[in-house]
Parts: sequence; structure tokens; C-alpha cells
Amino acid sequence: MQASDNLPDAAKAELLELLAALRAELQGVKKEHLERAEEAARAGEAPQGESLDEALGGLTGTVTELEAMHPRLSDLANRLAVALANMGI
Repeated sequence: MQASDNLPDAAKAELLELLAALRAELQGVKKEHLERAEEAARAGEAPQGESLDEALGGLTGTVTELEAMHPRLSDLANRLAVALANMGI
């Protein structure tokens, strides 16, 4: 990203600042919480015998739990997503 010529300097600085803060926050997150979040993110299909609504409910519950346990991490991830969306990325 630092070598990208397509982004204005202010946008690069904002993204780099958010990424640094996100990395710092991730240092405090327990490994099992990250593994659980990764599993939830990879779950593209409902397990056999489980409806899509049930799978989405489980994913929503996992995200809600992660947000409750790590509010700063959730806020930083949301801010990063918004910044990227505002840049059209």
C-alpha cells in the first residue's frame, strides 16, 4: 500500500494508521477467538441439516460475541471497512 500511486497521500495515511491500530489491537486477542472468527468467516455454506437462516443466526451470534468481547477491535475493523468503501475499494 505504501507504494501505491493511485491513492492520495491522506487516504494512504488513514489506511496505514487504521491498519497499525488494528494490528496492535489484534495482539491482545486470544488465538482461539481469532480461530473461531476465521471459521465463521469461511463458513460459506450451512452445515448439512442446517438451514441458511440457522447458519446466519449462528454467524450473527459469533459476530455479536466477538464485538462484545473486543469492542475496540470491532470498531477498528468497521472503520477500516468504511474507509475502504468510501474509496470505492
